[in-house]
Amino acid sequence: MEINQTSSAIQQKNLFSGNHKSSSFSNVKRLSFENIRVFRQQFEQETFPSSSIVGDEQHQTMLVAMYEGTEKLLNQDVSEFAVIEYLEGLKLTAKELLQQGISGDKFRSTLLEHSVSTVLDLVRSS
Repeated sequence: MEINQTSSAIQQKNLFSGNHKSSSFSNVKRLSFENIRVFRQQFEQETFPSSSIVGDEQHQTMLVAMYEGTEKLLNQDVSEFAVIEYLEGLKLTAKELLQQGISGDKFRSTLLEHSVSTVLDLVRSS
């Protein structure tokens, strides 16, 4: 679940190419499906190597939380930086739960509750 900051920075830079005229992470705009698709792909690429460590069930829970959360963020006025923070927080929360020995249904319900709560906070604060 390590963060590859170089890869992340390159992909973030790519988000602003093409139709995007701004290079500021603080700009808030509606997140398109294309934005969300890039975030989802990046999340999957970053977490896939850890699936053998965390276990397939927990990894699938992380993906479900990510997909449900990003679905709720679609077409919302949320900054791309906030979405990146949400996804990194999801990975950190999963790691903390595993370090605490939480697994199975408890892991699933706790991570999904965390995801829902965080997404609601993002939407409210935007």
